[in-house]
Amino acid sequence: MTDSSVPKLVVDEKVEIAVSLVGIIAACAATYYVGKTGNWEPLSAVTMGLALIVLFVTSEK
Repeated sequence: MTDSSVPKLVVDEKVEIAVSLVGIIAACAATYYVGKTGNWEPLSAVTMGLALIVLFVTSEK
């Protein structure tokens, strides 16, 4: 049996940081869009995508 039931994608630490920053910027843009239009679907999609990135991507030194 493995230590974790969730498979991890091991990437370089800089790649993980860059993807996280892009995700944070996307979440800010989606939040702004929700405030202007009231359409919540883009914000929901972005936050689900960020959750999946956090769940599946890890960096190792």
